[in-house]
Amino acid sequence: MVNSIEVIECDSPFFIEELPLGNKVFVFDNYLSAELHHHTDSFLRNQTNWQKNNCVQTRDNRKRGGLPSHELWGASWFRSKNGQKMKCPSHHNYPHYMDYLDKKICTDFAFEWVQFQYMGANSQTSNQNGSCHSDCALDNDFNLSFLYYTNTFWNDNWGGDLRFYSQHVETGTEEHMNDFELGRVAFKPNRLLMFDGRIPHGAEAPSVEANYIDRRSIVLRGDEVRLLDKQERYANN
Repeated sequence: MVNSIEVIECDSPFFIEELPLGNKVFVFDNYLSAELHHHTDSFLRNQTNWQKNNCVQTRDNRKRGGLPSHELWGASWFRSKNGQKMKCPSHHNYPHYMDYLDKKICTDFAFEWVQFQYMGANSQTSNQNGSCHSDCALDNDFNLSFLYYTNTFWNDNWGGDLRFYSQHVETGTEEHMNDFELGRVAFKPNRLLMFDGRIPHGAEAPSVEANYIDRRSIVLRGDEVRLLDKQERYANN
């Protein structure tokens, strides 16, 4: 159970000195160059194999062997095979800058994947609220989760916040969810988030005012990373 979160807005990426990150959620705005940001979002908007099968099960649903609690539009590029990053066979047309984004994040924050988990994209329209979930097991102290928001425009009143919770809770009424909410981070174009994937979280759907404009994000996460030492850090820069 998490008692609080601390949202920290950073001017630039930094070398991670220790893990776990604890209850800190780090926010980096204007993470990619304007050109690369636009290329990335253009690719997602013109994605040919979006599938409504990016499912998340809550812990309680998994225990009961139940169906996923919600579905989002998704596209998977890389998954784990014995902890190593493997290209998904159903997705051959990903652009080279998705590899670049992965490598840039590893370099900017000075780590390498030991147990890679997933890289892909999510898309949500109104009424597709993400349920409360965690990205990894509770004993994974050396995990990292990243979210990158690709939309090139977003109105503040369209919602889409990422909400963090004190514990796993089944999606219910707004009042019910508010009882467990610890804080939230607004959806903003070209924004990168870094946090401990064990913190329960869920993405809010866009409001009806978005008029079917979808909330697009890239997900990158791993169950275990190794922090680079000083010599390795500067060899990569």
